[in-house]
Amino acid sequence: MNRPRLALARFTVAAWLACAALVARAQGFGPGEETVFSVRYLSVPTGEGRIRVGNPEGDIWPVILQARTGGAASLLDIREHLVSYWDAPRRLSRGSDLQAYEVGDFHKDSARFDASGRQVTVIEQRRGRVAKQMVLAVPDGALDLTGAFVWLRLQELEVGRQYRLPIVSGTSQFTLLADVLSREVVRTPAGEFESFKIRVRTGFDGKFSTKRDTFLWLAAAEGHHLVRASAEFAVGSVVAELKSYHPGGQIAAAE
Repeated sequence: MNRPRLALARFTVAAWLACAALVARAQGFGPGEETVFSVRYLSVPTGEGRIRVGNPEGDIWPVILQARTGGAASLLDIREHLVSYWDAPRRLSRGSDLQAYEVGDFHKDSARFDASGRQVTVIEQRRGRVAKQMVLAVPDGALDLTGAFVWLRLQELEVGRQYRLPIVSGTSQFTLLADVLSREVVRTPAGEFESFKIRVRTGFDGKFSTKRDTFLWLAAAEGHHLVRASAEFAVGSVVAELKSYHPGGQIAAAE
């Protein structure tokens, strides 16, 4: 097995989920919305990501993130499937399920917030190992990463605003800072979009610690869908660009 290729492929897919691991105002965000991205690592095409909002179950909307290797990493079969459960009326995260297949290795992680939103139960499962369960106390209004970016899309974005959000990611907790820096036109494979440029600072450690700021470009049009994301991690830079976008179609019924 080519270890550098394996490391590249694993990092690309995981970093895409961390970046995306990424978003909802009226006309765009809702059941049926789908966003597709191309992903590059160190300027080399290495995969594709997809964000889709599934069918609601009561007040809960599943936000589904999928990523897989391609391009320079296509020889290695790595797939990630993350579902984040969004409480639409309360604008809160309710939990998540991650399934990851990495060149024959399969693992699952899950998180569930209690009814009060002040406690989360995390379960980590690895093939051949006993599952680990942890119960964590979290601050009021804590979100997972996907929920944080959904929450940002719901805001009336304007240049100069800063947002501070309490985040739970696995067993880690930190405060996410998001600064709306400017409004500019962004060119992508899907076309040109007037967008808000947002600087995001997270609390990741290890290979996902950022050497520089992470940037998101959210469409200025109502719905604020993700247009572009750029991050430079300790092991390299990742860029995701919009390939196609289809808005959701059940917002009015869900509000």
